[in-house]
Amino acid sequence: MNLVYISPHYPTHYSQFVEALAKHGVKVFGISDLPDEALDPRLKHALSGHYRVEKLDNHQQVIDAAGFFKNHIGTIDRVESHLEPWIELEAMVRDAFNITGPKSDHLSFIKRKSKMKEIFQKAKVPAARGTIVHDLEQCKKFIKHYPVFIKPDIGVGAADTYTIHNEKDLVSFFAVKQDYDYFMEDFVNGNLVSFDGLTDRDGNIVFCTSHVFSNDIHRVVKQDENVWYYSVIDIPEELEKYGRQIVKAAEVKEKFFHIEFFKLPNNSFMVLEINMRPPGGLTTHMFNFACDIDVYDWWASIMAGHKSERKFERRYHCAFIGRKHNRPYKYSHDQLYAKWGEKIVHSQPMSPIEYSVMGHWGYLARSRDLNEIETIIKDITWEL
Repeated sequence: MNLVYISPHYPTHYSQFVEALAKHGVKVFGISDLPDEALDPRLKHALSGHYRVEKLDNHQQVIDAAGFFKNHIGTIDRVESHLEPWIELEAMVRDAFNITGPKSDHLSFIKRKSKMKEIFQKAKVPAARGTIVHDLEQCKKFIKHYPVFIKPDIGVGAADTYTIHNEKDLVSFFAVKQDYDYFMEDFVNGNLVSFDGLTDRDGNIVFCTSHVFSNDIHRVVKQDENVWYYSVIDIPEELEKYGRQIVKAAEVKEKFFHIEFFKLPNNSFMVLEINMRPPGGLTTHMFNFACDIDVYDWWASIMAGHKSERKFERRYHCAFIGRKHNRPYKYSHDQLYAKWGEKIVHSQPMSPIEYSVMGHWGYLARSRDLNEIETIIKDITWEL
């Protein structure tokens, strides 16, 4: 089996997907923007070939790189990246060489927020009202009450997003908006939670979990907060029901998924968005620590077509806690380890591209006791 992996070097821990594929006998051909000598030795050893492009966001260069591999190895069986910026690019490569997996027409709902609403309607899951922004009068007619939220219909992350509190804000938005489409939706007052997991070749969910977040990324960036989130042991019944309905409606196969919801004050749930990738940051590590499994190997075995046994139990709450270096803390790094010992199962510097959201340094902690997790979060983020 031949698999093309886009950006096998970033984030660094995703090289474990490549290493796991190699162990399952899959030949992995990487496309990156690094020279061979800059690749991690373990990653380089796991790759059967590597093609350097000038820029990964140059779609034609990546398609040409995949074409080079096809000309030299024959059939390309799969293409993957696990990264949101390259989901559309994966599909373009599949289109170009008729590779198994989601094509561009299938992924229009990932690219456009407006199309995503259609998936939620198909899944019969509650979602906020939304509409493509056309002009001031159309927006005023749509708005039943303020605030509303406006973001690019095609976009990733917190860039170019607006919370509109009144008509003055709305007029100001039209004074600075870009030429591309924007999507407006009702502002939802709720806590951010997720339904995350992995599907097999037939679209069956083989792993799932849920996370509770301190805040959404737009507010984290705007308010320059430290972010934290933790997994739950017991997923709320309604949340899991809605999550499974969306996975089925979106036809997620051989893929991780990350579905964001708002938990409303009345404890019901409203879906926000779906992504066909793992949650960001170190969350794949968190899957493993929470359940004592290896999701890197699980995914690789699915891609390789191996019928591995995949049983899991959510044994622990596992938390990610990020710290930004632009403020003083009560406890130093060494003091945190001295106090919490083995409860902190991993820590590392974060990538510069993640600083504004994830912080400069990330900690993973696990415990069966949620109160203990909350205390660890408090200690790590305790500012002087």
